[in-house]
Amino acid sequence: MRAHLLALVLVLVPLSASARFHLWQITELYSNSDGTVQFVEAEVVNPSDNEDLTGGKTLSSNSVVFTMPTNLATTTTTHYLLFATPAFASQPGCTNVTPDFTLAGPNFMSRVAADLINFANVNSFSYTAGELPTSGVNSLNEPYGSNVRTTAANSPTNYAGQTCQLPEPAGWLGMLAGSATVFGLARRRVRPPRR
Repeated sequence: MRAHLLALVLVLVPLSASARFHLWQITELYSNSDGTVQFVEAEVVNPSDNEDLTGGKTLSSNSVVFTMPTNLATTTTTHYLLFATPAFASQPGCTNVTPDFTLAGPNFMSRVAADLINFANVNSFSYTAGELPTSGVNSLNEPYGSNVRTTAANSPTNYAGQTCQLPEPAGWLGMLAGSATVFGLARRRVRPPRR
C-alpha cells in the first residue's frame, strides 16, 4: 500500500510543477498604426505565488511564435507580464517601463486581420478584423477572470508594477513639430545680417 502511495506522489509532483504557469491570462493588447509599437500584457491573480515556470513557454500570434527564455521570480500573485516590440522602449512617456520580454521585431500581431494571441496553450485572446485599435491611444482589454471586452486608454504594466501610457501620436508629433519651428525661428534670429 505504501509503495502505491509513494508511486502516486512521485507521478503527481512533476504534474503540479509543470502547471506552474497556467494561471496567466492575457488582459491587454495594443498596436500603433504601423505595428512598430505593440504590446501584450498578461496578469496572474493567484494566492499561491507559484506561476513562475515560464522558461521555454511560448506567446504566439497567428504568424509569430516567441519563446520565453527564463522563469520568473517565485512571488507571482497580482503581477503582470509585459511583452513588447523593440520600439516600445523608446516611446515618450514609457521609457521608464521596461518590458519583461522583448519580442523579435515589429508586427507581432496583425493590426487589420483577425488574430489569436496564445499564452503557453493555456490562455488565448482572439479578436476580429478591425477590432484591435490602432489609434496609438487605445488598447483592447479583458480584465482577469472576465470575458467582457473593452477598448480603453492603453496602460502597459510590467512585472515590477511599473506602468505608463503611450502618448497620442499627434500629441508628441505636434510637440516635436513645435520644437522644430521654435528652433528654426531661433536660428534665424542668430544669423548675422547680410551685407
